[in-house]
Amino acid sequence: MAQETEQQARRQWRDTYESRVTTPEKAVAAIQSGDVVNIPIFPPRTILPAIHARRDELRGVRLRMNAPLSNPGWFDATAKDAFDIEFEIFIGDFARFAHDQKRGPYLPNLFSTAFKAHDEGHAGVAHANVGVAVCSPPNEAGYVHFGPHHWTKRSLMRRADIAIAEVDSSLLKVHGDVYLHVSEIEHFVEYEPTDVGPEAVEKVLADMDPAIRDEMRDLIAQTSLETRRLVWPFLGHLAPASMHKLLGLEEPPDEFKKIAAHLAEIIEDGDCIQLGVGDPSSKMVQLGVFDNKRDLGMHTELIVPGTAGLVERGIVNGARKNQFPGQVVAAAWTGGNDEDFAIINDNPTFQLFDPDYILDVRRIAANDRQVSINNALSIDLIGQINSESVLGPRMINGTGGQPETHIGAFLSKGGKAITLLPSTALGGKVSRIVPLHPEGSIITIPRFYTDIIITEHGVARLQGKNHWERANALIGIADPDHRPDLRKAADELFV
Repeated sequence: MAQETEQQARRQWRDTYESRVTTPEKAVAAIQSGDVVNIPIFPPRTILPAIHARRDELRGVRLRMNAPLSNPGWFDATAKDAFDIEFEIFIGDFARFAHDQKRGPYLPNLFSTAFKAHDEGHAGVAHANVGVAVCSPPNEAGYVHFGPHHWTKRSLMRRADIAIAEVDSSLLKVHGDVYLHVSEIEHFVEYEPTDVGPEAVEKVLADMDPAIRDEMRDLIAQTSLETRRLVWPFLGHLAPASMHKLLGLEEPPDEFKKIAAHLAEIIEDGDCIQLGVGDPSSKMVQLGVFDNKRDLGMHTELIVPGTAGLVERGIVNGARKNQFPGQVVAAAWTGGNDEDFAIINDNPTFQLFDPDYILDVRRIAANDRQVSINNALSIDLIGQINSESVLGPRMINGTGGQPETHIGAFLSKGGKAITLLPSTALGGKVSRIVPLHPEGSIITIPRFYTDIIITEHGVARLQGKNHWERANALIGIADPDHRPDLRKAADELFV
């Protein structure tokens, strides 16, 4: 009898799934003028062009985007009547020009609280009533997952009035609290990633400058299908040097190596670490910061190249973690390289969770000896950290998960909130340690949460120090050529 009931349930979900499989064009026909469409990190490849194809019939559709990687056409002024652009959490390199041109405002938010206003019914908040995402084929019980780039995808699809999923059979198999039943998704579009296969690669290469074509072909050959899918939107627009950087193949500069040496002295056996994307933090594994450590844990937002290798080598084993012992936990495996993905694939040591759970500041802080390692664009003499803007208010990025991971580590028992930054920019002409941030600069981390700052010139510990003491500590790790001006400014500010 139990077996018959199980078979009946299986037939039921299969019937539901098959009845909802459709084409991209039919799926997006559900979108109406005035809707809010949430487009997450690494969105579907077939759904977005189908949405843009309706530009002549739609008006005022708000596209809420998180780190967009392609432009189906809505960043162009010709589509402005159909689509209103909005950036959330992270802008990214690809779409920054649209934000610079004031064609899309930024929605300040955190990964962990992205849906709080919706869930609590705050008045005047635009609810994302349409969600799109990539998912796996259903398993035997009728559940899908969202692959290694999980992020807010499941949270979004659960809350959307209309959920549209692109089914990709090539997604890595992941573990954790990641599954959603097919009955919770209104439309499925089945997709096979043949458009990033050998024939498609050769088509893109044919349009490239012959001077770089062979080098680009060699670089592409080094990538797996998973990585190729991520870099594909950029492929026709990149020079080999940019491709090296995107794939994490470039040689770290000397200042990164010096920063790594200082960081290695601070990391202790048994620490539970988080590494942020971007530089210099994304190079810390490559530069051997953790090689001689023991019993490290990991509770992180995402990973950087080589992270999974630390697990395979036994350096990260979670043996001393007081939450999720023996496991690496995150909101996504974004940031890894092909070797990382090979280790993570169908490996239960690596567990994913929705950001509103795993990146909750209270949960991060509940780890003993949590260590956050993130980056900054600049820091002023009282310790205000800017990781988002330059030249005052010009946004380069959004917050990402830095506030949550930093503050969580700051509040952790025995924790350390570490910020890395080279001491200068523009070939040494500009100090990243500044007396005062320019007017309009965005403060990512307030001064009362600032803890440890590392440049190539040393380590400044700011927690528990007054403004004058902080200024002295920061001047001590500034570039020597800029210290006299910083000292003069500090005297004027504090003496």
